[in-house]
Amino acid sequence: MDHDIMTPQSRSLPFRRTRLGLALLPFLGVSLAATAADSLDTILISAPAPVEEPSVVSVTQEETTAPKADLADVLREISGVTAGRMSGHGLDPIIRGQREHQLNVLLDGAGIANACPNRMDPPTSFGNLAGYDEVEVRKGVATLTRGPGGSGGSIELKRNTFERAAESGIQSRFDFGTSSNGLTDQTSADVLVSDERMFGRVIGQIANGDNYEDGDGNEVPSSYKQRSGTVIAGYRVSDETGIEVSADRNRMLDTRYAGAGMDSVYDNATIYRIDGRVGDLSGPVDNLRLEISRANVDHLMDNFSLRELTAPMPMEAPAESHTSTARLTLESNPGDLKLSYGLDFERIEQDALARNAMTEMLAFRQWPDGQSDQFGAFVEGDWAIGDADGLRVGARIDRFESEIDTSLDKSIATNMMVPAAIRESAGETKSDTEASALLRYTHRFDRNLSGDVGLSRTAVAPNLTQRYVLTGGLDKVGNPDLAPEIHHQLDAGLTWQTDRQSARATVFLDEVTDFILQDQGGINGLPAHSTSYRNVDARLYGAELELRHAVTDWLSAHGQLAYTRGRNTDDSRNLPQIPPLSGTVGLLAEYADFDGGVDLRWADRATDLDVDSGLDTRETAGYGVVDLHAGYRISANWQLRAGVENLFDRTYSEHVNRAYVGTFGDPTARINEPGRTVWARLTARF
Repeated sequence: MDHDIMTPQSRSLPFRRTRLGLALLPFLGVSLAATAADSLDTILISAPAPVEEPSVVSVTQEETTAPKADLADVLREISGVTAGRMSGHGLDPIIRGQREHQLNVLLDGAGIANACPNRMDPPTSFGNLAGYDEVEVRKGVATLTRGPGGSGGSIELKRNTFERAAESGIQSRFDFGTSSNGLTDQTSADVLVSDERMFGRVIGQIANGDNYEDGDGNEVPSSYKQRSGTVIAGYRVSDETGIEVSADRNRMLDTRYAGAGMDSVYDNATIYRIDGRVGDLSGPVDNLRLEISRANVDHLMDNFSLRELTAPMPMEAPAESHTSTARLTLESNPGDLKLSYGLDFERIEQDALARNAMTEMLAFRQWPDGQSDQFGAFVEGDWAIGDADGLRVGARIDRFESEIDTSLDKSIATNMMVPAAIRESAGETKSDTEASALLRYTHRFDRNLSGDVGLSRTAVAPNLTQRYVLTGGLDKVGNPDLAPEIHHQLDAGLTWQTDRQSARATVFLDEVTDFILQDQGGINGLPAHSTSYRNVDARLYGAELELRHAVTDWLSAHGQLAYTRGRNTDDSRNLPQIPPLSGTVGLLAEYADFDGGVDLRWADRATDLDVDSGLDTRETAGYGVVDLHAGYRISANWQLRAGVENLFDRTYSEHVNRAYVGTFGDPTARINEPGRTVWARLTARF
């Protein structure tokens, strides 16, 4: 079996292993698409077959990747995608300059919300590549059927258990990885048993990480322990009809954070999910699918268990989140039209407080038992217009509501230090109804050239942090009167493909009404030192370019480039935390069972700042980092991979990383990335 990959740590066949070659697989023909579909246990970064979604990138897990502590660190390899680092684990992904709840994240169909108000645990931190068959990343708005918002894009972690269970017998994968800097060991096992009808699957992972060192040899607090397990069972009536249930448990223990005033003692997530589908129906509805999930997260952070106490008193902050989701999707296929429509619901409950760890005296409530509800209806149609054209039209309407428990003391609604207007507004239930729409057209000019253009309107409701957060001394105070963000986006792309070359160019523009900006300087009637939120008009725009050239049958060259710019047009200011111009160039060679390559990752100096936000502190230097990777297929069942990241031990940081807290470094500096790291991974498949 061939192994397709995209990350610079590992490659496979000369063409399919390049970043661009994989991103453009749908334009290579049906045979390659079929091969990718059959390779369920590989790591693959490629666009899926439908030409109407060229901005979709797929990542599947196998041994051909360097061991990573966090999924978002792998997603950084996709053009236009980066992630902010606060530690070795829990990187927060960013797509085309948008982040947090501007991105939709689903774990095998289940929604999950962070339990830490400081986002030590973004949703992607609860998933790992070993536990999923595929991670599907959408850049921009490609569909309206998987939830509201998603103005920046979506990240959906998928398991193909139901589809793989069509094959009778045992399918298994075992993996062990290690590195010299940070990740000490990462072991996983995945076993699926099926008789083509009944099936069961068990997945487990154990990972441990030490503090890593940057290029100057400075230790960055980042150690962690992770224990995760999944049990799946189901029954197949046919390829289109059946039921699947699953339970996931992910435990993060003793996680240190260089970019926070506290560390995480534990962050435990439990996800329950049921997925039922009925297909091949007679009548107007062809297929029906119902997905229901519940995700519970318990979190405890403090400033003394994993670090020397430097604050005036020991503090601890217990927190929890509960996310309930339901989605009913129906499909009809009249003629050349594929129609998807249905209903979805999500409820997020978050509660967090801070207290003196010695006296248990309450200091403040960050989330005073907050609740946000979303109920939506959607319809989306795909038309195949001849052999060369495709059209997608979608619409949805959503009702958003949020509220907190106003009986709880020391919250944004009851703390007398908070201005009266904010307290009064926080005590009221907030509700909004918003509509979204999508129009996407694709055209194949000839066998080598195709193009696509998309228009969309999407609404992103304020989250509970932006509306209701409160920290001590009014350092951060929410704004209950925030309006939803309304994004009007245009994106267009061209794809060129020949036998030896491929290229993909994309441009995008997002005009945002009521962009939710974190800001300082006495806004909303608060003291000058307070951080809060306000609505402004904003503009995001940028471009992405991916290139590949097969030099010979065994050597190929590849490159990619991404640029994003963000402006607060109300105040003629930059938007904060926008990544600078960046890219990758590399060479890949393969002969028989051996392969190897070199990549240069680089970024320009970040100079477009918004220091008033409190998120940007100073300019971030540009960098260039060289990575090496090699692999050997020992047998049909065993494979060994190894490599070196940051070969020349450069000291550098991503501009979107958090700033150090004063305890661990310069609080105006971004957290540095790891220095030279030697890694190895051994994988067995049976």
